[in-house]
Amino acid sequence: MSKKNKIIALIIVVLIALSGSFIAYKQGHSQNNSNGVVIDKNAQKWNKELQDTSNDKGIKIPGYGELSVGAGEKNWRITLLNPEGNDCYFKYTITVNNSSKPLYTSNYIEPGKAIKEFKVKKSLKAGNYTLYMNIATYTMDGKNTRLNGASVKADLRVI
Repeated sequence: MSKKNKIIALIIVVLIALSGSFIAYKQGHSQNNSNGVVIDKNAQKWNKELQDTSNDKGIKIPGYGELSVGAGEKNWRITLLNPEGNDCYFKYTITVNNSSKPLYTSNYIEPGKAIKEFKVKKSLKAGNYTLYMNIATYTMDGKNTRLNGASVKADLRVI
């Protein structure tokens, strides 16, 4: 085999190895399903009981009272829950006051799981804010059809 052919063969072997490594990495670090749904890797099993205040058989949406976070803090300890028994994914988008720029957007959260802490894009100064948790809901049937969502409003105290 000539020197030129050995170099070409070596390059092909290296490219195949790199391609295999890249594919293995993407499969191990991504929780995409075949339909583009990205399951939030920070969502954990939620073991607490959620009080059901409605008689509806529809999608259960959690409510929030007054919440607080530290001034200048980017890691917020606020639970973003998709209650057990829902037959859909939740995707949260968090905004404050009248801003259209989200501070945080989750990936899909499966029923019975919750994100208990997340990092916002921008910290807030001390004060009182109105927090909006826009919850988009999607079918779990493989089509990812958008369902009715909700916008949950809460008082946020930044201390």
